[in-house]
Amino acid sequence: MDEVLTRIAAIHQQHALKCYLAIKSLKNQFIWPETDWMKIENLIALEEPNIDLTILKSGSTPFEPVARRRHWTLAHAIYPYAYFTMQDWFQKNDANEIFAYYMEQCAEQNEYLTHNVSVLIAFKQAWPLINTENQRLRFIERFCEFVTATFYGNNHQSYPLREDYIKPTIIHAQTVLESALKQPGFWGHNLIALTSILRIEYEIPEALFRQLLANLDEQCHWKLEDDTDKPQISFTGNNEISKHSLESACFELLTGTNSNLHQITLAESNCYLFSLEWVSPAQKSQLIDTIKHFSRI
Repeated sequence: MDEVLTRIAAIHQQHALKCYLAIKSLKNQFIWPETDWMKIENLIALEEPNIDLTILKSGSTPFEPVARRRHWTLAHAIYPYAYFTMQDWFQKNDANEIFAYYMEQCAEQNEYLTHNVSVLIAFKQAWPLINTENQRLRFIERFCEFVTATFYGNNHQSYPLREDYIKPTIIHAQTVLESALKQPGFWGHNLIALTSILRIEYEIPEALFRQLLANLDEQCHWKLEDDTDKPQISFTGNNEISKHSLESACFELLTGTNSNLHQITLAESNCYLFSLEWVSPAQKSQLIDTIKHFSRI
């Protein structure tokens, strides 16, 4: 955790924490040699640099942040002031209130790749794992960087809906899974986002949960421009529906190629979906085919 919290975003949002949680989950499912896990962990280092600079220090604040200016400071990414503003917020409010504030914003508009949702949920899930003051401070630094890059109207990107899209009258996870398998998105981001949302179903209001699903279902039907955003996956229907078959596909994806850190979260997300009772055998075969597809990129 100490090392992960010193990794910073190099493109837009930090993914190291999300990958850390995914690897932790995968280790509970698969017994692989430590050398393979080290290779998988190195996928994070491919894209997110390590920084040993510490901004926030324990018991030391150079000034008293003005609470009424909190969102102005964060919205305009006024650094380094923003770090101390976020630290002050965590000191004065329960962390779950802060996560809930941004979760509500996630429902308000659809964001390309749904990082606003999946990365936010990773921060929320990681917070109980923070054990030391140093970890807490590095967590707040990374979280501050994430929200200023993601929310407040910064870097918004979306696409128009396809003309043939019919919005479901009632949205269900099954509906969204069908859509996400037809259109997994760039490196399976639609499947990754669906898994993140399902994980917090009982931690957020039902209306918010349904809205997040509805947003994702729409994103699965966007008119995308780049071919990498709309992978053409061949579903064979010939996969053995077993943990062994799933594990073999994940092992090839995670150790056979060296593309990017999304290999980690895609593998773990598909494992999560594969384990759900309501997912049909045909869909489980498609999840395996999706993993196999990206292992060949």
